[in-house]
Amino acid sequence: MGYPLYSPPYQLDIGLLSDIGRSRTINQDDAGVIQLADNSGVLAYVADGMGGYNGGEIASQTAGEILQRMSASKLTEQNCAKSLLAGFTEANSAIYQLAEHSLELKSMGTTLVALVILEEYAFFANTGDSRLYLFRDHKTLQLSEDHSIVAELVRSGLITPAQAKQHPHKHVITHAVGVKPDVYVDISNAPVLIKPNDHFLLCSDGLYELVEDNEMLAIVSQHPAQIACEQLIQLANSRGGYDNISALIVHVIAK
Repeated sequence: MGYPLYSPPYQLDIGLLSDIGRSRTINQDDAGVIQLADNSGVLAYVADGMGGYNGGEIASQTAGEILQRMSASKLTEQNCAKSLLAGFTEANSAIYQLAEHSLELKSMGTTLVALVILEEYAFFANTGDSRLYLFRDHKTLQLSEDHSIVAELVRSGLITPAQAKQHPHKHVITHAVGVKPDVYVDISNAPVLIKPNDHFLLCSDGLYELVEDNEMLAIVSQHPAQIACEQLIQLANSRGGYDNISALIVHVIAK
């Protein structure tokens, strides 16, 4: 006789959409969500690839495939952060090795942001500037920390967030998965206790550079997850869609 499956005290409404945008010829974003072993929760991620030819696409897909393999492991509150770090590290090594053995893939890499909903808790990790937001009690909180030149300037008080949006180096990131032998990863210091009606949004910069935080909050709060993803990407495209655009929403609903 096996162990009973865990039955969380909530349901998850999940939406996911990745769009090529209006200017690019290929979508180098990759996004996915997969159920964890024992029905204990889900793992969600967004990766924004970079590199010539199809290198960015390969980098983001490689990262996603490696993270998805985590779902087969037994994740617990005690080992989840360590497992996320191990997943990012393995993805970094795999992408770096691919790039080292191919001139066409040289210097490819990817941003990566990941969220694990495990029983009543949320864990997260990121490298680069793809983001994780939490919309709770009509407020917006960016859980991830951007690894970019302009983000460092904002954190140091040298420029304002408004100035960062217009900065000539706003697309220059300081950390990415796969570009160096070692990778820097921000891991959640402590699990986030989730609450009913929490909305988590993972997205690439193609979304948040064209859609304001208050607009995200309004759309995510007022619509089912899949429709909200569609509306967010439609709004970004209506404003130029200069990059690939990915949105993944996890809405926590009390049973």
